[in-house]
Amino acid sequence: MTGGGPVTLLTGATGFLGSALAARLLAQGRTVRCVVRGASADERTRRLRAALRVTGARGASRAEGISSAEGLSPGEGLCPGEGLCPGEGLCPGEGLCPGEGLCPGEGLSPGEWENVDVVPGDLSQERLGLPRGRFEALVDGVTDIVHCGARVTMALPYGALHDANVRATEELLGLAEAGGARFVHVSSMAAVAHRLTGEPFELLDPVSGGYGQSKWSADRLVSVAHQEKRVRAVILRPGRVTADSRTGRSNPDDLMERVVRMCAVLGAAPRLDTRVRLSPVDWVARLMIRLAGDDTLHGRAYHVVSDRSMPWSSVTAALRAAGHAVRELPYAEWRSLAVTAGRDHAEAARVAHALPADGLVLDERAASRPARARRDLAADFPEPPEPEALLRDTLAAWGRTGQLPTAYGPPAGAPRPGHGGER
Repeated sequence: MTGGGPVTLLTGATGFLGSALAARLLAQGRTVRCVVRGASADERTRRLRAALRVTGARGASRAEGISSAEGLSPGEGLCPGEGLCPGEGLCPGEGLCPGEGLCPGEGLSPGEWENVDVVPGDLSQERLGLPRGRFEALVDGVTDIVHCGARVTMALPYGALHDANVRATEELLGLAEAGGARFVHVSSMAAVAHRLTGEPFELLDPVSGGYGQSKWSADRLVSVAHQEKRVRAVILRPGRVTADSRTGRSNPDDLMERVVRMCAVLGAAPRLDTRVRLSPVDWVARLMIRLAGDDTLHGRAYHVVSDRSMPWSSVTAALRAAGHAVRELPYAEWRSLAVTAGRDHAEAARVAHALPADGLVLDERAASRPARARRDLAADFPEPPEPEALLRDTLAAWGRTGQLPTAYGPPAGAPRPGHGGER
């Protein structure tokens, strides 16, 4: 690595959101020191290259830096496109869905790659699995720590997630304190009690579920460290992070997007009384970098979610407009169809396994809004894309890049729900 300028230590760079943050930091000309798991230097570099190649960095405005007070690039638009994690690992979204790609020409330039420093580290291990001296050296020359890595799974209790999600946060806070670095904690809406619609920096209301409890605990550590003046910190809480608005690159761990693709290939969609909120990963990363770069905003927490939503019926309409012959079924019948498809198709089985038996709610926090970010950034707040247009372009991108799998369904001649078969 030969890059210069400000240095950011980043965890989670091989994940869906983390790679988007890395791309924006690199596009600003910053050096990004990426903590990556792997048995060898070659493996770590390969994994990071794969994530950044798919994410792309050239599309990110160089005016959108972590230390920039300038506005956002007007030239970024749609390209003519927290969910359940099937492969529980550190950093959500590690690995790529088959067929994922970008619009031609995107990716890291040689100059940008020179600003990447790949260092070993495993969040589940004490001191990231490093000797003390090597761990402490991670913060050498670092101006900012962006902690985006976490173990994301709704299936495990707090104790199983403590090391990766809580202890690692505490250790990284210690690094920030020792090195005088700003601390940007990428948390989760799962840390916030459902009854709260505001954006408290200090969380007092308890939450349920092992993952939510682990993120709640990590948020408390960050807020206390800031209040005790040991670090300067900001907490950024994304909700569901969805496909890139420019390229359609989808989140492999997002249940909603997987349900939409299943509807297309099954030729059927459930009737749902729910709204859908799309927060594309490029918009989320763009807003996060803007919030992280302003020292006057530290000591606060921000909900990083779109405040635009659409009814589920708009999803069915968009699928039909895209040329998919989709019939509507009651949720129970549609779920039965998905379960049947899962007997012969692994992806369908993964989706079916995650479907609740009594209904599907895709926007559980309809009252949550990025109110504080709108107020604090004022004219610099980047407006999220309009959801119907975003979904239309995302479906088109999925069709071009092969992210809609080959059609599958019940074996030929098998009864279909609502057509003479058992329900």
